Amino acid sequence: MSPELPTVGVDGCPAGWYAVHRTGTGQTVEGRVCAHFADLLAARSSQSCLAVDIPIGLSERGERTCDLAARQLLGKRASSVFTAPLRGVLGAHDHAQASALRRGIEGKGMSIQAWNIVRKVAEVDQALRASPAWAARVHEVHPEVCFLRMNGGQPLAHGKKTAAGRALRMALLQAPFPGQAERLLDEHPRRTVQADDVLDALACLWTAQRLVQGRALSLPDPPPHDAFGLRMAIHA
Repeated sequence: MSPELPTVGVDGCPAGWYAVHRTGTGQTVEGRVCAHFADLLAARSSQSCLAVDIPIGLSERGERTCDLAARQLLGKRASSVFTAPLRGVLGAHDHAQASALRRGIEGKGMSIQAWNIVRKVAEVDQALRASPAWAARVHEVHPEVCFLRMNGGQPLAHGKKTAAGRALRMALLQAPFPGQAERLLDEHPRRTVQADDVLDALACLWTAQRLVQGRALSLPDPPPHDAFGLRMAIHA
């Protein structure tokens, strides 16, 4: 990819999706909330590179290699990597049904954490399956892996929901995005965009920039693809 391509970092938020991008060649980062992932794509140049914190490329059964690799890399922060939902549960109406569907496929239920992202996973899956062009430009990331890479390959000492963890992540983001995290944190009420959504989206933007520069890590490398041709890889 060309390092001149527009880059976007995206995280799910209570209001839908929170996206950040750097304006022009300057230091300013702008944030935007979109209710639906398809709306977010429609608002972007077709040449954009997007890095999003959501599973892309789904297993029919069994864990994805990228999730296992990310947990191994994260060590004490491994629990932040939830098991991605199986493709067969995307149509479930509630956690009980999703858990029953997974149990029928591989003999075990589904965690509530995995269920909580199913609707967003399905939304991204539908959008990318409908557009091979966007499927090539939208990349899965995990913010904790991004922060590990920013932190010299060491897992962060504190979780993102703690004051110490937030301060540590803001300090790491200061070098690539000086003064931007503080400003963006004040732009939206917490019922719309939570503090960790802002910091995670900036970590995704950091990785999007590395993707267009050809510097990003891929877990695994080369990545496998799912039954619909979507990459099954976490980038950082």
